[in-house]
Amino acid sequence: MAQDEEVAALKNKITELEQLLQSKNMEVMTYRQELAKFSQALDRLMVQISGDMPMLAKVQKAITPTELPTIPGFEISRKFVYGTQSGGDYFDVFEHEDKFRFGLLVASSSGYAMSALFLSLILKISHVLEAKKGTPPDRIMQQIAEDLKPLAGPNDVTHAFYAVIDRRDYTLKFCSAGSIGAYYMSPGKSLQTLKSSLSPFGQYFAGQLSCASIELDPRSRVCIVTGGLTDVLGEEQIVKIINDTAKAGVHDLRNELLFQAQKKTNLVEPLRDQTVVVIDVKDRVIKLAK
Repeated sequence: MAQDEEVAALKNKITELEQLLQSKNMEVMTYRQELAKFSQALDRLMVQISGDMPMLAKVQKAITPTELPTIPGFEISRKFVYGTQSGGDYFDVFEHEDKFRFGLLVASSSGYAMSALFLSLILKISHVLEAKKGTPPDRIMQQIAEDLKPLAGPNDVTHAFYAVIDRRDYTLKFCSAGSIGAYYMSPGKSLQTLKSSLSPFGQYFAGQLSCASIELDPRSRVCIVTGGLTDVLGEEQIVKIINDTAKAGVHDLRNELLFQAQKKTNLVEPLRDQTVVVIDVKDRVIKLAK
């Protein structure tokens, strides 16, 4: 009798499992149908976004600074050339509430959509960037990196270089991610490359950003270029041009880099955005103890 009850219980259990399996099969079928609908909606959205790329490019152009602040003790030259096929470069030089400090931000995204995401986060924390005491560059960049991760697509990336210069002691503290080309030249010294070992911001960004610091000598120079120029010229030629124009002005170096890139591609307008920022340190006007 007990054996019959055990068999009956097993049969009931098998029936329950069969019903559960059937229910799961229906759920899988529903899931596949919903996934197909989502895929179609995503395709339509991508088509719509693609159609809006010219508008995104116009927005990018509208928010790019056309004037730079006058910083005592420094001469700054910059040029932003728009690409005909892809873009996403951005730069800004901004003073802090503490007038002895100013910041420099150069970024290069894989496209206008990613650039728009990056800039939206910059606007969100603009009050932090200009804070009187200032937040260390690595903390700001780390926050942006973490905020971008869930928003970026698989192929969306942003390379970024952020520096803060203090005129009290003429130090430059910087943090970078990805492959923004940054170079420092001081009279009588070898050219120094300011590199990052971390990947660009995006869905797969991982790691802890950190700051590095250099002391700016009188008549020294900082040059920053985005990937649109590095892709065309290569780092070796960029270094050669910086060395060859060491005694020329900031505008001369800027123009020479862009001219050589144009000459190499034989294109009036580049395929990808190109940005150059050159900063010359004049004779020190002030140096205060912290």
